[in-house]
Amino acid sequence: MKKTLLALTLLTSVSFAAEKSAAQNIYVGAGLGIMATNDRGDAGLGVSLKAGTYLDEVLKGMGIQAELNKSLSDPENANNRDINVMTFALYTSYDILIPNSEFTLRPRIGVIMPNLNDDIDSRDVILSSGFGILYDLQDNLRLYADYTVLGEAISNYSVGVEVKF
Repeated sequence: MKKTLLALTLLTSVSFAAEKSAAQNIYVGAGLGIMATNDRGDAGLGVSLKAGTYLDEVLKGMGIQAELNKSLSDPENANNRDINVMTFALYTSYDILIPNSEFTLRPRIGVIMPNLNDDIDSRDVILSSGFGILYDLQDNLRLYADYTVLGEAISNYSVGVEVKF
């Protein structure tokens, strides 16, 4: 059931993104992060992949974003067990441009499937939130730093690059 839901979600996201590509509002990003457990203070290294589009026709700065997080080195939980983290999320985001600067703030909220590889949450779908700071290097290239809640006892702190098409 979980894999079917993931496949349907990915298919819907891809078809929506393809429809929007004509408007040149698509972006993709990749980064490395620290996946920290809240209960133990242990951390592992992870990779974050994201893709999104802006919904400027609804509200300027508003968008939707899909994000996949995967641990490269697994953190330990309170039971001294390695957690193989893999999550998939869909967010609504809102870019807040800071006047006279190259910085943008991006709060986001959405739903996440936290238990794709290991049980890191007591539920299979939960609300998730995050916050990012972006720095424009060029018109279509940005650096980002993100904080994201991945589950009940794990958070991700990541940095990476985002490219707009």
